Amino acid sequence: MTDAITLLWPPFVVALCLIGIHTYFGIQVLSRNVIFVDLALAQIAALGTTMAFMLGHPTQGSATYLYSLAFTLLAAFLLAFTRNWSRRIPQEALIGVIYVVAAAAAILLIDRAPQGAEHLKQILTGNILITGLAEVAMIVPIYLAIGVLHWVLRRRLAAGGEKSWLWEFVFYATFGVVVTSSVALAGVLLVFSFLIMPAAVGVLFADTLRLQLAIGWVVGTLASAVGLAASYGGDLPTGAAMVCTFGATLALAGLIYPFRQGRSGEHLRRAAIVARWCVTLILLASAALLMAAPRADHPVLDSIEYLFPSVRQVYFTKAEAATYQDAAAFAERHRREADRLNELETRSRAEGQPLDDMMVRRISSFIKSYTEMRKGEEFVQREVRSRARERIRWLTGGAMLLIAFSIAPGLAVRCLKAIKRSH
Repeated sequence: MTDAITLLWPPFVVALCLIGIHTYFGIQVLSRNVIFVDLALAQIAALGTTMAFMLGHPTQGSATYLYSLAFTLLAAFLLAFTRNWSRRIPQEALIGVIYVVAAAAAILLIDRAPQGAEHLKQILTGNILITGLAEVAMIVPIYLAIGVLHWVLRRRLAAGGEKSWLWEFVFYATFGVVVTSSVALAGVLLVFSFLIMPAAVGVLFADTLRLQLAIGWVVGTLASAVGLAASYGGDLPTGAAMVCTFGATLALAGLIYPFRQGRSGEHLRRAAIVARWCVTLILLASAALLMAAPRADHPVLDSIEYLFPSVRQVYFTKAEAATYQDAAAFAERHRREADRLNELETRSRAEGQPLDDMMVRRISSFIKSYTEMRKGEEFVQREVRSRARERIRWLTGGAMLLIAFSIAPGLAVRCLKAIKRSH
């Protein structure tokens, strides 16, 4: 427990700082109805980071930050200058164009890098787990200055009404500075989660800005703590685990909201009916797919086998089980080796000590080899599983149909009546 607290409390403090400023901007973004502006600005910042990366600058260096900031301020100018276009073209369309072009340009640049896939992963998910008090000391003055500026200019920067493009630029520029600082620490996906999800919960349950901020801060704090704990306990990627936790929190808030309005019994009945029919339709579709195409991907069966691997022993022969386990072991070994080499190259760049070109090429060659070998072992696993499913498709598919009809007996009665009428 002590080791977990020592490891997690610095990134948790960083998350608190991000929640504090991003919840406010999230409420402003929701009121302006420009939901995806954060993704667009974050992707622009990531494009600047990629440009610096390709020019040989370390990913956490000051030069990289300046590249990202310059790209972001240019996007802020475009958003502010083209606001009047919204009378004919929704501003969300322009935001989408900025995001798509920035993403495509980043991919074009990354394609030339030996470790482009790893860099793209770093941009999307970040690595908040390695942040600490040094990052807090860097971002807190920036966030405080922007917070004070927005409080002083709150009437000028408030959403709604006709404002000059200059005040729009001030809003988007300050927002861009926040996003640039945040993306460098947490990645594009987690920054979007900090921005929208706590703010959405606050707006859902409150009408005044103070209450919306308070609810958003509390929800964001709890979701961050749970996400960090889940990533540590499950040995999961921290950024992705936190994003999923924020999503689950927003979904839970959406489920709770109808009960706040009363008529809880009616909402429960509707939810039960919807859930029953969803399960029935999923089982029917899965049964039909299994019987018609046993070699195809089967999400329901795959999920069951993932959660309960021992299920495979029910329909695998001894020879199939042994082959499957051997292939799984070799695939995992190749994956670990590729991850180790990726981590070596990434750590060297993050520490400002990039490897020479010869070593990078060697690492890239080894990674490609390990990846191909892993894919070969995974092909063996799929082939063994497909052959086993071909043998049991009628029995398993029939069982799934019976379960589906037992969940929704009315459906079976309707099917029988339809068959009788057809004859």
